[in-house]
Amino acid sequence: MKEIILGIVQGLTEFLPVSSSGHLAIFSSFMDIDTNVPYFALLHLSTFFAVLIFVWKEVVNLIRGLFKWEKESLSLFLKLIISSIPAALIGFTLEASIESAFSSLTLIGIFLIVTAIFLLISDTLKGKKSLTEMAYVDALIIGLMQALAIFPGISRSGATLFGALLMKTKREDALKYSFLMSLPVTFGAGIFEINKVTFSPWVILGGLFAFVFGLLGLYLLKKTVLVGKLRYFSYYCFAIGLIAIII
Repeated sequence: MKEIILGIVQGLTEFLPVSSSGHLAIFSSFMDIDTNVPYFALLHLSTFFAVLIFVWKEVVNLIRGLFKWEKESLSLFLKLIISSIPAALIGFTLEASIESAFSSLTLIGIFLIVTAIFLLISDTLKGKKSLTEMAYVDALIIGLMQALAIFPGISRSGATLFGALLMKTKREDALKYSFLMSLPVTFGAGIFEINKVTFSPWVILGGLFAFVFGLLGLYLLKKTVLVGKLRYFSYYCFAIGLIAIII
């Protein structure tokens, strides 16, 4: 049963801008769960397949464009690489600090409030840039925002959306870019540990729940971003952040 609960939490919070790592860390402190166990590799892969299905058309078009050496596809691929570099560098150099942050509910609470601020500001931002018009420096700044999400409590989707909207990207394209950026992150978080997973019916069910609720989370995020209602997630992050700090 614990596996299903974690699957639901991971699936929803991986893409909703409320920080899956922060929620899992908070849950682990109350439910005596080790967040470093290989089981979480399966959950990450489940959410990877959820987002892959959600942006399947964009991924196929990108791959086709790369094989045809289309300028727009090559440019988008390079931007995605640039956006991925900061998180990889910071994750490697600050590994010890990141691990210690998972054990501090106070820090997690502070980071959740930072996420809340990002979301609140994001609702006020408007842009007209398409992914084609996005500059490489924009991709770097969005990547730096994603790097912040290495710390528990900072939402990856919330931070990258904030970065993209701050760079005057259209809401729909900011969302699409955030989803595409998440593919290597979620895949990498799962593939290197999947061979250590001990499979059982409950574990498989947990993975299925993570996949289904991941799709639900993606749908809800898309609807929320396009209508400019991120502030509701902001209020939630403020509340959970304050609770984490107080307890």
